[in-house]
Amino acid sequence: MVNPDFLKPPEIATYNVRGSRPAAGVEKLCYLTDTVTDNGIWEEINPLQSKLPIFIFQLAIVLSVTRLCLLFFKPLRQPHFAAELLAGILVGSTAIASDFVRKHVTVLGSVFAASRIMMMETVGNLGLIYHVFLLGLEMDLRALTTVGPKALCIGISGALFPFLFGASVYTFVPEYPKTFRWGCLYWGVALSVTGLPVIAEIFAKLKLLHSEIGRTAMSSALVNEFSSWALLVLSLAITSSNSSTYLSLLSAVVFIIFSIFVIRPALLWAIGKTREGEDYSEATVCTLLTTVLACGLITDICGLSSLLGAFVFGLIIPPDLLGHRFVLMLQGFASDLLLPLYYSSLGMRTHLGGFNWEDMLMMVLVCFLSFIPKIVCTMAICYFYRMSLHEGFTLGVLMNTKGLIAVLSMSLGRDHTVMNEDGFAIMLFTIFFMTIATSPIVNFLYRRTKKFLPSQHRVLQNLKPDAELRMLTCIQEVQTVTGIAALLKFSHSSKKSPICIFALQLMQLKKHTTALLIVHGAGGTSSESISRVDGQTDQLIAAFNNLEHQCPMLSVQLLTAISPYSTMHEDICSLAEEKQVTLIILPFHKRQTIHNNMEETNLAYKDVNNSTLATAPCTVGILVDRGFGTLLPTKVDDGKARSCRIAMIFIGGPDDREALAYASRMARHPMVALTILRFIADESSAQNGDADLSLSMDIEAEKQADDILINEFRHKVQKDVSVDYKEEMSSNGAETVKIIRSLGQDFDLYVVGRGLSFFSPLKGGLDEWSDCPELGSIGDLLLTSDFSSTASILVVQQHAQFNPGSSTQGNSIL
Repeated sequence: MVNPDFLKPPEIATYNVRGSRPAAGVEKLCYLTDTVTDNGIWEEINPLQSKLPIFIFQLAIVLSVTRLCLLFFKPLRQPHFAAELLAGILVGSTAIASDFVRKHVTVLGSVFAASRIMMMETVGNLGLIYHVFLLGLEMDLRALTTVGPKALCIGISGALFPFLFGASVYTFVPEYPKTFRWGCLYWGVALSVTGLPVIAEIFAKLKLLHSEIGRTAMSSALVNEFSSWALLVLSLAITSSNSSTYLSLLSAVVFIIFSIFVIRPALLWAIGKTREGEDYSEATVCTLLTTVLACGLITDICGLSSLLGAFVFGLIIPPDLLGHRFVLMLQGFASDLLLPLYYSSLGMRTHLGGFNWEDMLMMVLVCFLSFIPKIVCTMAICYFYRMSLHEGFTLGVLMNTKGLIAVLSMSLGRDHTVMNEDGFAIMLFTIFFMTIATSPIVNFLYRRTKKFLPSQHRVLQNLKPDAELRMLTCIQEVQTVTGIAALLKFSHSSKKSPICIFALQLMQLKKHTTALLIVHGAGGTSSESISRVDGQTDQLIAAFNNLEHQCPMLSVQLLTAISPYSTMHEDICSLAEEKQVTLIILPFHKRQTIHNNMEETNLAYKDVNNSTLATAPCTVGILVDRGFGTLLPTKVDDGKARSCRIAMIFIGGPDDREALAYASRMARHPMVALTILRFIADESSAQNGDADLSLSMDIEAEKQADDILINEFRHKVQKDVSVDYKEEMSSNGAETVKIIRSLGQDFDLYVVGRGLSFFSPLKGGLDEWSDCPELGSIGDLLLTSDFSSTASILVVQQHAQFNPGSSTQGNSIL
């Protein structure tokens, strides 16, 4: 418990506690504690004289200021931690709770009087305990086994050297007394910390989620997190008392062993009785929350912080044991509602009224010098591992990102009376400025403006017939897996041309989620960073294992990407670039109902698809699944799949040629029957369309490329009875629609090009009433309720920077 003396303003009278004698030089503040609530204003009683109305008023003010700071920092791409810390300082002595406001604003002065903030501080510390429990819950100890030597060296050195540097800098604090000699330990811990959740949030906002430097920084921050906790426990044991240091450390070790071998098995047994898919009972939830407090009480009795017990309890719980719903519920209560009260209590204890220019200069100097140790040691290690100095410097700046543990170390040092007010205030502002400086510096040093080189030509037309096809399939919901799996099966993997699939499960990044990229292996789940995987992953693993069993020359690697919707397309494109993918498959954002209508599943995925189409480094396909997964073999079918009837509608242009290249590959599958329907403009449509031709498109060159590809395709399949080629004459969009509608229910899948970059009079007027531009005019037509067919649709868009003149030189996939 924090001494009230730290919160005492100079004007408040002090009295000795009756029946006790205060220590020399220590004053004790006394106030009534028995009035919790009253009968209200109707009995002419001031409600601000009671604790409960005061606390509600305090909570409303703190949350309002916190939300305003979050809104202010959002366009600046600053993390939540910085906004919440600033809100606490604003509510503290520099603004609402300042002596000036207390004197001139009677209501606020009464609400934030020193005698009326003990309940706020107590509730804030309760929220802090549960928040630290969540921090431990989000960490996966198995991730430490996948950390490479480079990240391990950066993490450990990034904790030790700044710790020694911070302890040395503390000796230069003004008016340094011998009484506070152990305050250097807490300064060292504060400078050694790298805020893991804060780094994850910064990466998400700067769109660096799957960059090489992002993965290295996350792994290093994980190692640094555990190292910082070890240093903090050591500091707590040293400052408890000289005689009990070894006992405190021994009790910490015993508690950790007890938690692993006693509490963990008991917890697994208790929660294991809950059936899969069911919510936890009230008794189970209450037991979990009570155990968090009990573990905190044990470590507090041992002379350590209660936060250590809560963190260890969260750490020993397996990653997938507690449901996502339970975690979100506790996050909303502890982290969003109660934790801002803790930051406000810190602000109450940050008195800047006595600061002079010398103190301000010292603060600026400490902020500047605090960046040096982590940057230097990180650059040295990166140079040893042959990374560029630019990447080493950027990584060093990232490792200076602070988080809650840095603030905790300063608060604990103040509570143990081993740090003076100046040292506490200087380091608190240092933590704040180091955190807000990280995002703009990294954004300046490491901009994600990389353009995909047009010379790479990762398109299906350039893929050699005997080359491996690398595909990236995005999975937004479990319901989309069967349709995607059927499409992959009929893509014809063979010894001559195998298929490598990267199945990417997309999950939204929550506020406190630190997982970025998770790679799932056959023997379990291994994390490149910290993993918190939804229970649906097991279903995906089973589905793709079954697909690999059916198609021996098809390999699948399942990954999970956790990021906000606004940057999800960046993760898709960067992973496609890293894995040298030729084709990205995206599920359509609408799903078919039992009445054959299309309903929205998640409108945010529409923006993800549009952004991916605009920035992808390769060909992109959008799959509208309307029962395509039923073609896969089931147990009832005895492993025999139904034949697949595919129609490819060819009008012309780069997207249609790319769609033809993919359809021709599918035609090699023995269970596929392919029909090519090519529309040819008659003379009247050509004459009417000359005036409307796009200035950016050479129509003659496109027509020549179309003819060359069609002739090559017809030559290769002339003896294949499963492929049928048809030509239809059309003069306008109305005739094209009429011909397509005549196809009826004859096909299971339509393959079409998006065709937005190619103008044709055969599609005249179709774009004007298109509801889904991402599908193109023909794809949107096939989706409308006016079209009688309920076949699935695959819309293909070729990489925009591909040169059509190089597509048919003997190296085509055809």
